[in-house]
Amino acid sequence: MKKWKTMIILVLMIGVLSFASYILFLIFNPSTIIRGNAVEYHTKEELTDLYWQNSVVLNTVKDGVLSNDSLLQAMNQERDGDIGIFVKEDEDYFSEEEWENIVSVFENLHPYMIMLERKGRPLKFYINFGDLRLETGSKETSLYWFPSEEEIEYHKEHSLADSFEYTQIDGNWYVVEETYPW
Repeated sequence: MKKWKTMIILVLMIGVLSFASYILFLIFNPSTIIRGNAVEYHTKEELTDLYWQNSVVLNTVKDGVLSNDSLLQAMNQERDGDIGIFVKEDEDYFSEEEWENIVSVFENLHPYMIMLERKGRPLKFYINFGDLRLETGSKETSLYWFPSEEEIEYHKEHSLADSFEYTQIDGNWYVVEETYPW
């Protein structure tokens, strides 16, 4: 019986150490555009200000991502319905100038990743940032570009968030705040 207890404790310790190693790898992964510990949470007001300070480059990046045929093909091959841009290897999809703009977004806004999503719907573009840990759950504030009002309504209907708020900041650009129980 003592051997079983020792074995279970050993397996649990290996699991905890493996998980901790994975988290450290994500934080200090040299293949990401910015290190995981540089990712920031932004309030709606901060994100609105950052949008206005970087609106030209954000619109340039959005247009480049939405019109990038090789990125769309990669998204279709993955069959997830979305694709993230956050590692240096993603540079292969873009021209040198487009990649410089993407890196600029990471350097100026400190997002987790830039996302392109379809999932059977029209394309939408968004930028994820760090989460804010709450006493009960978490809050995400993201920068979205929706192609139409219909997509905003669809997003609201299918959100897993306990609460959400959509604030239009410019044209089809929105700050989306979502609060989750986890």
